[in-house]
Amino acid sequence: MRCTYCRGRAGILRTVCHTCASVINIVEHSAGRVGWTELIDIFAAKGLNKAQVDKVLDAELDAAPTLRDRLTSRMANELMKSLGMPGRQSPEDVRRVRLGLASGSEGTWSVGEKPPH
Repeated sequence: MRCTYCRGRAGILRTVCHTCASVINIVEHSAGRVGWTELIDIFAAKGLNKAQVDKVLDAELDAAPTLRDRLTSRMANELMKSLGMPGRQSPEDVRRVRLGLASGSEGTWSVGEKPPH
């Protein structure tokens, strides 16, 4: 079978390869509890490189929020809670913003352009 995330070989009955499973496990156990720098250090300590991690974090499965969207949501909510505000950022909200920015949707402009009136 092919890995759901990286499309590499996962094994006969597995749907996720060992490398991608490691990334997922680290994110599930560390996200929201450590900052970005510590999370990167954990990935490095496990022998994972940026390309491997990015492939898993950015995989879009069934038009659902990516793992990076979930991670961003969790970290934003933890930050808001530590500042005494309610954390209400959902992974779907993060995905919607990410897709809106990528498509150059209305309400955004580039450097040097004047904002719309």
